[in-house]
Amino acid sequence: MNFFGTDGIRGTYGSTLKDSTAFLLGKSLSLLGDCPIIVIARDTRLSGDALFGALAQGVYAGGGNVINLGILPTNAVGHFVRKLGGDYGVMITASHNKPEDNGLKVFDRYGVKLCASKQIAVSRMMSALVNERAEENKIYEPVFYDIDNIYCDDVLRAVGVKLPFVKVALDCCYGAAYRVAPMIFAKAGADVIAYCNQSSGGRINVDCGATHTEFLAQKMSENGCALGFAFDGDADRLAVFEGAEQVPNNRVFYGIAKYLKETGKLHGNAVCGTVLTNGGVEQALSKLGIRLVRSAVGDSNVFDKMVELSLNFGGEESGHYLVTDYATGSDALVNALFVCKIFAEKGSILNYTVECVDKPCASASIPITRANGKLTTDASLATTAKRIVTLFPSCRIVLRRSGTENAVRAYLEGDEASAALKEVVATFAQTDK
Repeated sequence: MNFFGTDGIRGTYGSTLKDSTAFLLGKSLSLLGDCPIIVIARDTRLSGDALFGALAQGVYAGGGNVINLGILPTNAVGHFVRKLGGDYGVMITASHNKPEDNGLKVFDRYGVKLCASKQIAVSRMMSALVNERAEENKIYEPVFYDIDNIYCDDVLRAVGVKLPFVKVALDCCYGAAYRVAPMIFAKAGADVIAYCNQSSGGRINVDCGATHTEFLAQKMSENGCALGFAFDGDADRLAVFEGAEQVPNNRVFYGIAKYLKETGKLHGNAVCGTVLTNGGVEQALSKLGIRLVRSAVGDSNVFDKMVELSLNFGGEESGHYLVTDYATGSDALVNALFVCKIFAEKGSILNYTVECVDKPCASASIPITRANGKLTTDASLATTAKRIVTLFPSCRIVLRRSGTENAVRAYLEGDEASAALKEVVATFAQTDK
C-alpha cells in the first residue's frame, strides 16, 4: 500500500488520516535510519498538536530524535533539515485544504520532498508496522529556541531585499505564516498591514488566503498598499496584488523568469512549468529566448524535472514557484520577497509582465462517484481526452485524477475550451444503467 498522494499523506482528520498514521510514519522513518534526527513543523490546524504528539512518539519508538520547529511554513522544514543536520523532515499540514483536513509532507536530508522510490520504502515499512499503536502518555517536545527569528534572518539574507517606505499588505490565512510573515517584511523595512495573522486553526483557508483572494482584494481597495501578498495554510502558495489589482499567477511566473533572464541568473535559458501551464506563457517566454519544459502536476514533479535538466526556476499556475537558488521547495515568503525585489528594481509588476497574455482556457474539478468511477482509470481518461480532441481539434486537453481529492481535474485550452469542457463534464455526468 502506498500511503502517499501527490503531495505527501493527506486526509480528513479522524477519518482518512488518524494519529495512528502519524505514529507509523514516525516509527518507519526512524527504523529506516540509524538513530535519525527528524525535524518537524506544523501549521495552525486544531489537529496539528495531536498529530505532532503521535508522530514524535513514533520517532522515539523507532529510536530516533525530534527537533520541534513549532508553527512555521512548509519550506522551513526543508531549510532546517539541511541547516540543523537532520535526516528527515515532516510538515504537518493539509496546505490549502479545509480546516478539518490535515496531512504529513515528508522531506529527505537534502530538504527535498521524498522521491517516489523513498515513498514506496516508507509505505512498505508503515504497512509492516500497521498493527502497532502509540502509548497514551503525551509527548512534550519544546520548540527550538528563537527559531522564528532564525528563519526570518535566513530568508532575508538569501533574497537580499530592502523595502524602506514600501507599504505591504499580507493575508496570513490564519496559517503557518501568521507570525513570521509580518516579522520578515518588518525586518526588511516595509510598512506592514497584516490580516488573518492569528493562530486560529479553525479558520485556516476559510474565506481568506491564496485560494480565496476576494478577501485581500477588498482590503487592497481600502488600505492604499503598493503590494499585497496572500499565503495559503502552509505558506507554499502565493497570490500577488499590485494596488487593488491581482497579478495573475501566470504573469508572476513569467515575471520571475524574465527577471532571472535579464540579470543573467537563469540556468539553461529554460524554466519548468507543468502540463497546466498556459500556452500564452510559453509564447511570451519564447520571445525572450526562454524555453518552457513541462512536468506532471505537483511541485515535487516540477523539482524532479528541474534537477534532471539543471534548471533553477519552475512553478505551477496554482501559485507555487520554485526558485532553487534560495529554497528547495516553494516558499511563499521567499517568493513574495523576490517579487518585491523585482518591483523595487523594475517598477510595476503589471507593466513588467504586460506582454504575457493567456490563451483562452477552462477548467473543472469533477467529483468521482460510484457511477463514473470506471471512467477515471488512466486508460479511460486517455480515451476520453482523445475523443474530445477529435471533436475540438484546436484544443489542448489535460485530464487527470487529483492526488489530494477524490476528483478528476479537467483543463482545456484553446478557442473552443468552454465548449470542450461542457463535453467533458457531460461525459462524467453519465450514470450506470
